[in-house]
Amino acid sequence: MTIKEIVIVYLVVINVATFLTYGIDKWKAKKSLWRIREASLLGLAVLGGSIGAWLGMKVWHHKTMHKKFKYGIPLILVVQIVIVLLTSCKTKQAVELSAPIHSHQVEQEHSPNVFLVMYDEKVGKAPLQKAVKAYKCEVIYDYNIINGMALKKPDDKTLEETMQYFKGVKGVLTVEYDHVIRLTDPIKPRLETK
Repeated sequence: MTIKEIVIVYLVVINVATFLTYGIDKWKAKKSLWRIREASLLGLAVLGGSIGAWLGMKVWHHKTMHKKFKYGIPLILVVQIVIVLLTSCKTKQAVELSAPIHSHQVEQEHSPNVFLVMYDEKVGKAPLQKAVKAYKCEVIYDYNIINGMALKKPDDKTLEETMQYFKGVKGVLTVEYDHVIRLTDPIKPRLETK
């Protein structure tokens, strides 16, 4: 099993267990039996069972008037959803935001065929996709955490003329070279000057 599958199985088990625990505690409350501690009920939610806890509160009508459950469980659920979203956002390739090249710096090596295009979120990527199709470029990567694409130029066009074309597409903010950084290149510290 992969780590992702293990996490999914764990979340299903903890949420089902939490849901059933809330039901058992409600049943014990009706029968005036020994109850499950509130710290244990909240702890199950913190350990990943927040969906089960929230459903248990709604289905069993249990702990719905207690402030630490009424507000705490939804808060735990929201925090866990945000954590899942933040940890699941990834790109297959890293985007490097480099400082502009000044005249006294050495020209950086760049890909002879691939370039990067950043577009305005408000305009969206539809005009860019239309231009990609019309100019017969190939989408190498469509970044999902930034508004940008890595594109490969057509074989019958130069990189410069292709980049110039995309600078005129509606909503395009920047068109840049795809710089090549070799892991074997020596690292030179940059001196700051005032």
